Amino acid sequence: MTQKENTASTRNTTNMKEKIIVTLSTLCLAFALFSCSDKALDDVSVFQDSTVEPNAFDKWIHENYVMAYNIDLKYHMEDIESDYNYTLVPAYLDKSIQLAHIVRYCWLQAYDEVAGINFTRKYVPKVLHFVGSPAVGRNGTMVLGTAEGGLKVTLYMVNNLKLDKDFLNYYYFLTMHHEFTHILTHNKNYDTEFQKISEADYIMGDWYQKYESDALKEGFISNYAMSEYNEDFAETMAFYVVYTPDEWALRMRMAGTRGAAIIETKLNYVRTYMKSAWNIDLDELRDVVQRRMDDVVSGRINLDDVEH
Repeated sequence: MTQKENTASTRNTTNMKEKIIVTLSTLCLAFALFSCSDKALDDVSVFQDSTVEPNAFDKWIHENYVMAYNIDLKYHMEDIESDYNYTLVPAYLDKSIQLAHIVRYCWLQAYDEVAGINFTRKYVPKVLHFVGSPAVGRNGTMVLGTAEGGLKVTLYMVNNLKLDKDFLNYYYFLTMHHEFTHILTHNKNYDTEFQKISEADYIMGDWYQKYESDALKEGFISNYAMSEYNEDFAETMAFYVVYTPDEWALRMRMAGTRGAAIIETKLNYVRTYMKSAWNIDLDELRDVVQRRMDDVVSGRINLDDVEH
């Protein structure tokens, strides 16, 4: 993440040479909006009532997103919310319903469980935008998600949604945990010693030229983590939370002795920060996230309790 304001970037993937490109957002836009009191955030909605007659899902969103978290969940295609650089398709209603339930259960309520709803309500982005299609650039690069200033997150590929853990994490939750980490570190700084661990190895705009297997061996959890230290911190947090212990251990084996040691050192900084700044045990958070994701993909919770 850079320090420039009013900038949004993307989480992407490309098929060229089978490289995975993961570009996540710049989160510095208008953080003064978060300076209002907890009471103001809790008691006052920032969204105006729509003139369109709400359906059952709209009413569910109002109760479970707007009233519960002061989040405006947008699933209708709105020109003002869309990127004109791409040809986009609206999200299907049934897929939007599913994803809204999954995000609430696996992301919002996971943080509720470990830190309390007041924490979640205060720091989560205030607009969540669903788009049905991928956003494909002229060079073949596909955008997986965008985030703007800590205030809005857009998730693409909603119409392709499937109840598969790898799919959900890759297309949605790596982005969301990463962006939430940026919001937290903007509110409370982490130890600047983290910046020095791989100080000589960040490659800024050339990170996408690295295979993730090579990035791991150099001490980065992903190739995008090589772009700079703020992204490195957020990527380490996001990957650790969405990976099971076995999946994390496999990635450490891929990193080799040197790479794994560097990544584990970075993880310890993340773990210490989350505990000291937010009183969140990172391993407890991972356990909660994993349990909730297992509930979703196994069908143990009902994701279709809203009438179409």
